[in-house]
Amino acid sequence: MSEGGALTCPRDGTSTRLTCVECETPICPACAVRTPVGLKCPDHARAPVRAGGGRRSRPAVVLLVLAAVAGGAYAVQRMATSQPAAFPCPTQTSPDVGIGPESQGTSWSELARSPLCGRFAAATAWTGAEFLVWGGQNCAGELCPADRAPRMADGAAYDPERNRWRRLADSPLEGRDSAASVWTRRELIVWGGSGRTGPLADGAAYDPARDRWRPLAASPLSARSGAAVAWTGSELVVWGGIGAVGGPGEADGARYDPEADTWAPLPAVAASAHAAPAAAWTGREVLVWASAGAGGMVPPEGRAYDPARDAWRPLADGPLVPRAGQAAAWTGRELVIWGGDRPDGGFHDDGAAYDPTTNTWRRLPPSPISGRSNMLAVWTGAELLLWGGLGHPDPGAARPGLARNSPFRDPEATVPLDDGAAYDPAADRWRAIEPTTLLARGYPLGAWDGQRLIVWGGITLVDSTASAADGARHTR
Repeated sequence: MSEGGALTCPRDGTSTRLTCVECETPICPACAVRTPVGLKCPDHARAPVRAGGGRRSRPAVVLLVLAAVAGGAYAVQRMATSQPAAFPCPTQTSPDVGIGPESQGTSWSELARSPLCGRFAAATAWTGAEFLVWGGQNCAGELCPADRAPRMADGAAYDPERNRWRRLADSPLEGRDSAASVWTRRELIVWGGSGRTGPLADGAAYDPARDRWRPLAASPLSARSGAAVAWTGSELVVWGGIGAVGGPGEADGARYDPEADTWAPLPAVAASAHAAPAAAWTGREVLVWASAGAGGMVPPEGRAYDPARDAWRPLADGPLVPRAGQAAAWTGRELVIWGGDRPDGGFHDDGAAYDPTTNTWRRLPPSPISGRSNMLAVWTGAELLLWGGLGHPDPGAARPGLARNSPFRDPEATVPLDDGAAYDPAADRWRAIEPTTLLARGYPLGAWDGQRLIVWGGITLVDSTASAADGARHTR
């Protein structure tokens, strides 16, 4: 995308805001050719994409908090034209190629340019007026995600009505990713997570009305990342997570009262330690479901915590097999689980819904999208929206300009995805989300603002992986 006003396409004299990501020549929508790295002029779209250093081996895709790195160094390769933040970023940001005024279909539009560096696994929240983003990991190159990659300690708020961003006040916390975070209707609470040197056990709360942070009281929990988290209406509940890469998982929890700024431990429960469990508040219980342990995937297990009784109960066994990186959402009646990594390195394309009233599960019908993990999942009040994620490339997808050794040509490679679907539990049916030319990405961040799906950030793959700092909005 161009930085300023309208340009002129040299081929037909049409006014445009688009530029070729290869040579930055203005291109009109009629001339622009979509490629895996964004829109190009016809000359560069016919040329092969620069190879990224040979055929990429198939990465082992697991939850972010479980990704281990041998050694501390990771390569940072030069990407195509990017739109940097207002200050230098730790690594090269993914190219912001936009989606173009004529390429967004009838339901997608671009987000205003963000002041943040690219990131994923950040704390996020929809406040009713703004989409908050804080923290996250910023990385690029072959080792991305990476345990020693830079963690961000800044944030911004996006106003969809005005289509503009503002920076958040400085936080007292060090940079981190995979923190437990919730919106309390007044504050974004952030606790724990993974810093550059390991897991963390501190937290803070951000009040957007006053643009101010406050530190949380010390927690009785050990340092951890990827914990289950839920907001009960009066308390933050945290359970499980991973204490250290390669170390044992945690099987304890605590609850935090923001009015009193106090913590209380949860009662012990006979459950396995889990990484990044799915969690939801039903109005009476906190549901926790997981199938990933510190050492890999384990048989699925679920528990429900009742704060009024300060007691746990087991969930009925469900039809799902082990998985990690699954999508999860509470619909007001059921906890819906879909997709995720398979133990063999593939991706699940199935799901199920749990009804706590009857303590029963039901299978979901087949989805119109392929199996994947680490996708964006948001509940609109009527549908579960899924978009992006990591999965195998679609062999039938048209991708002009691919290099011969591109991972998008390998049906067994793990690549970012750029499609999505919506599930209506009342009708028990799926529909495909209209395609967009937004660059494919895994670990995308986002929210439902009451009218639109907001998609921002994540990990993209051009010459190599990189953290994205662009986004788009989808309105049905």
